[in-house]
Amino acid sequence: MTLLFVNACLRDGSRTDRLARMWLERRAYPGDVVELSLARQDVRPLGAAGPNRIDDYNRGVAAHDFEHPMFDYAKQFAQADEVLIAAPMWNYGIPALLHDYLELVCSQGVTFDIDATGAYVSLCHAQRLTFVSTAGGPQVDPLDDHAWGYVRTLATRFWGVAQPDSVIAWSVDMIGADVDALLAAALD
Repeated sequence: MTLLFVNACLRDGSRTDRLARMWLERRAYPGDVVELSLARQDVRPLGAAGPNRIDDYNRGVAAHDFEHPMFDYAKQFAQADEVLIAAPMWNYGIPALLHDYLELVCSQGVTFDIDATGAYVSLCHAQRLTFVSTAGGPQVDPLDDHAWGYVRTLATRFWGVAQPDSVIAWSVDMIGADVDALLAAALD
């Protein structure tokens, strides 16, 4: 059993990283935890040029040929038994690096497919996904949340996770904030 810890925390001393590690401690996962630190990866988005060309992606998907390295993240993600994604909330969204990674993970034929009726079908093993984050300001209206809302939609629509979970510590940048207490409260 493998828990894939997708760590999109980009700075030393990240409060989101602290919260994720606190979550992992409490979770006491019974299998292997594989950490993928996106800050140490060369994640490149799909584009017209560069290493992850959209034409190569489309050819690979059409031919069910997933040997190109751009599909490696999707293959790893699809095999995980559980997924933890840790990312700070930036401007009501996720860091661009995580977005680029998730773009590669959402590979038709690897993490999801489309059946004859046009419905998405998950090809992922994981039935549990948790999103851990911190936000400097107060909790936002769900319509303005482009971080957890985005990850939750991918999890339910593409990856077949019926009830993904989130652990978010809000207001950690507020004057006088007791960050340790806010992190602990988010876990409870």
